Amino acid sequence: MHVSVTRTKGSPDQSAHLATMAGEEMLPWLSQIEGFEGLLMLSDEASSTTLVVAFWRDREIAERHLPARLEFRARVTAAVDVTVESSEDFELSFAHVGPALAELRG
Repeated sequence: MHVSVTRTKGSPDQSAHLATMAGEEMLPWLSQIEGFEGLLMLSDEASSTTLVVAFWRDREIAERHLPARLEFRARVTAAVDVTVESSEDFELSFAHVGPALAELRG
């Protein structure tokens, strides 16, 4: 499984709730893309930083949809007034999700 991690930075007065709203807006669009497997938004309100973690079936699929994903990301980050600080790709090497997290699946 391929994982794309994007770090964003907002203004000091932005709350973590903004990341929740952005994730809720992104999910329907991402869910329509072949090979999309999931999304996590991890926020640190103290630093106004959010990690956007998107899971893809494999690297080829993620790369195939990269131009559309970048365009969509630009629209979302502009709408919520955050800056993309970095974006990195990883391969998932291990995962374990307990029952409480499994229940969060939408």
